[in-house]
Amino acid sequence: MKQFRWTLTLFLFAFFPILAQSTPKTPQGLPQTNDLPQTVTTTPDDEKSEKERWRFLFYAGTGKADIQTNPNIPFAHRDPNTGLQINPGIGKRTGLTSAGTTNFPSEGTGTNQGSLFTLMNDKWLFAYGYTSLDLKMSPAHQGTVPVRSFDSSSEHIVRNIRVDYTQKITDSFATVFSVRQFQRTGNYQWENVLESTNVSNHYVAFPKIQLNDNMRINSFTIGFKSTYFKNWEIEPYLQYRDARFYANVFSTVGIAQRSDQLLLPSDPSAIANAWAYQGLGSAYALPLYNSINKEFGNVGLRLQYSPFKFLIFRSDVRRNPVLAAWEVRGSVTMFFNKYFGITAGGVYAEAEINPLNLRGWEIGPTFTYLF
Repeated sequence: MKQFRWTLTLFLFAFFPILAQSTPKTPQGLPQTNDLPQTVTTTPDDEKSEKERWRFLFYAGTGKADIQTNPNIPFAHRDPNTGLQINPGIGKRTGLTSAGTTNFPSEGTGTNQGSLFTLMNDKWLFAYGYTSLDLKMSPAHQGTVPVRSFDSSSEHIVRNIRVDYTQKITDSFATVFSVRQFQRTGNYQWENVLESTNVSNHYVAFPKIQLNDNMRINSFTIGFKSTYFKNWEIEPYLQYRDARFYANVFSTVGIAQRSDQLLLPSDPSAIANAWAYQGLGSAYALPLYNSINKEFGNVGLRLQYSPFKFLIFRSDVRRNPVLAAWEVRGSVTMFFNKYFGITAGGVYAEAEINPLNLRGWEIGPTFTYLF
């Protein structure tokens, strides 16, 4: 018996340090740190592992947005000799305009309000986002010729739906499959419009021009996520996009005025009368329904850095090589406890299928719950 106890004691002193070095320090039933969402600290008393639980996250914020757009609206004019309406093609040949269109390079600034609902675990992510923008617009700064003057406003509604599935390959590498739909609807209104035509020898004036548009993008993404570096998630991805853009211009009536040698309208009072809906009929903004469909591929990179469990930095940089356009998004989230925090983010997006550039930022509270 003494020999047995002595042998057991020798075994423990000789081999236990080796076993302790090779045995994982994390209990078998609990996940590793890299497997945990970086938003809330779990407690040792959790009955379920983090992998088996779902996290609900809700965000609501407000901020500021800036857009630049350049819609191109066809118009016709009435021939003063015959009294007949002339279509844009003939208008081009007669010199009233070099393209039979009038465009409104516009820039606007306003407010935006957004919300985001997210439900996720270690494999699945479901998200729905809603954003509204209300913008006051003015002519873009492009010199004094051609002359442009108008009062304008636009309203936009943006909806996002996202479903992600993550397939773990190793402890530090996973493949992410993502399906998303982006939809934006916009309403534009230009009032008291005055613009010189492209050949600068005519003015067109309209009391009001209205336009609405709709853009829908379906995207399919495969990403390759790495958590090899501590506190980092690095995910390069490839993306296919099917984009559809619709624009509807409502017809309206205005006037066309020749300019004299001083580049001024021959009858300035007619411009003011046109804005008051008087003396209209010599120019027409034609009704237009335009549809554009495009398919293209993107490349991108998503990064997430969590130096502390209560602090998260995220970025998403996407490049459209076909249309030479960039989209950059970033955010920072700080949690004050396991339920509540604050998120601030920004976006820069260049025009792709529609003639609209966007810059903006947003900040608001974030609520999360693990169940």
